[in-house]
Amino acid sequence: MTLCIALPGAPGPSETFIADHIRSIAPGETILLCRDSHGAERFGCPVTSCFEPWRPPRRFAERIVNAVWHRCHRWRIRSRARVVLPLRVEDRRRVIGFFDLYRPDVVLAEYGSMGCLLVQSCRRAGVPLFVHFHGYDASIVLRDRRRVRQYRSLFRSASGIIVPSRFLAQKLADIGCPTSRLHTSPYGVDTRVFSPASYTKQRRLVAVGRLVEKKAPHLSIQAFAHIAHQYPGTRLDIVGDGPLAAQCQALIAALGLCNRIQMHGAQNREFVAQLMKEGLLFVQHSVTAADGDAEGLPVAILEAMASGLPVISTRHAGIPEAVADGITGLLVEEKDVDAMACAMDELLGNPARAASMGAAGRERVLAYFTREMARDRLRAIMRLRPSAKWAPELGAIGLSILD
Repeated sequence: MTLCIALPGAPGPSETFIADHIRSIAPGETILLCRDSHGAERFGCPVTSCFEPWRPPRRFAERIVNAVWHRCHRWRIRSRARVVLPLRVEDRRRVIGFFDLYRPDVVLAEYGSMGCLLVQSCRRAGVPLFVHFHGYDASIVLRDRRRVRQYRSLFRSASGIIVPSRFLAQKLADIGCPTSRLHTSPYGVDTRVFSPASYTKQRRLVAVGRLVEKKAPHLSIQAFAHIAHQYPGTRLDIVGDGPLAAQCQALIAALGLCNRIQMHGAQNREFVAQLMKEGLLFVQHSVTAADGDAEGLPVAILEAMASGLPVISTRHAGIPEAVADGITGLLVEEKDVDAMACAMDELLGNPARAASMGAAGRERVLAYFTREMARDRLRAIMRLRPSAKWAPELGAIGLSILD
């Protein structure tokens, strides 16, 4: 039993869900196919890149051909939501040769772009292709009609399309994905790593995520600034890096909160887990970006719930599917900074209610969002046979806990 996971490159700090797929779906029986294989060797799986390393052209004719190809390539990818160009013939042969060598039973492509890239190779090799969409690939790129046409072709060829939330499922259904091939499978959390602290929590608000427009870290900072004077012993910890880092630093300085807000940059899972143990609330003001980029289901929110933190966030994308408003946290409308500040004030001023919400969030994760549940849902969707190397508790499960 062999599973091939196809991905753009080694998972980054914000792609813990992909690292979990590699480690947990078929441990010891997984191979990796990457556009850029640098760093993927750390998983201990057979790995290949579907592109030959670039080398300078040697002959004049080869330089002319490359110049024409690159000019056409640039013309076709003017927009960010660009069409995925097909593999070159020699690269497709390398992919099929990789399949012939390891004979995978299933290919799981991470992101819609990887699914489009490999659909021809999987069809020629006779290997079922499942494509896991995650967020931007089912939001921002849908504004490009060329990519929508390409996705529709992918939907006809793929054995299954997987999304982490009903929100993204509806997005793909709206452009023509057959519901019979569409599966909702939320991400899972390692509840042993992310667990409540056994000691009294500090008065710390925690925010974790890339510093990009759809995460809107500056709005969380502004909301905290509204209530900071009421709670002088409270601080905000921000974990993550990205293009808005300098803007956030400047905003913190302008608000005079340098001693109350600490930006930690990108950190590993262990750092985040410890910070959440020490925290009192989790905050994330997700919004739909100006270019249409949206969340799928933020893993950090699930990790916070597993850690016993009440969540203050927005009614955005798949967040309301995980956070039960008024039970496991408080949700506000996108870009409503005043409402988020009020939510912070409400829970900071009522520690008993905050603790009750945190406990309810932990129970919700244990009921629906554990890593084992996510693993078993994906196995069932891809119809993978049980293996002796897998944990034995496959059992009968539904394909979507959110339906």
